Amino acid sequence: MSKKFKFKLDGLLKLKNFNESRCRAELGQIVKEIEDVKANIERINEEVHQGYHEQGRILEDATSGQLLQFFPLYIQGKKEDIKNQENLLYALQKRYERKLQELSELMGEAKLINNMKENKKLEHKKQQDKKREEEQEELFQSRRKFLKDLG
Repeated sequence: MSKKFKFKLDGLLKLKNFNESRCRAELGQIVKEIEDVKANIERINEEVHQGYHEQGRILEDATSGQLLQFFPLYIQGKKEDIKNQENLLYALQKRYERKLQELSELMGEAKLINNMKENKKLEHKKQQDKKREEEQEELFQSRRKFLKDLG
């Protein structure tokens, strides 16, 4: 009877696959954060554009000096927000690149262990086939001898 194939590094392979899945999830989270920051930058740019438009509209009418002083500060604040968001975006993109590198390393390690498993499985199958052939040959020889002794 043949033995079932048992790979000794199955636990390690499961751990590597789990780490790869975790890294993929983290990578997806980073991509989501990057998209959110890009959307924030677009939204702030739109607010700046609206601020300029509103300033032009207000200047058409009689306006107090306090209201006119508000717009440059408002625009300056929004531009600072954009700079902060761009810095955050840069940091997220760097984090994304590092996580991508980590994922490629994890995938390489898992592939290496998978290849080892496949090689061991193939080797085990060949050994089992060889044993089976030897048993069949032995059975055939004993049958031949038995028939020879009868005949």
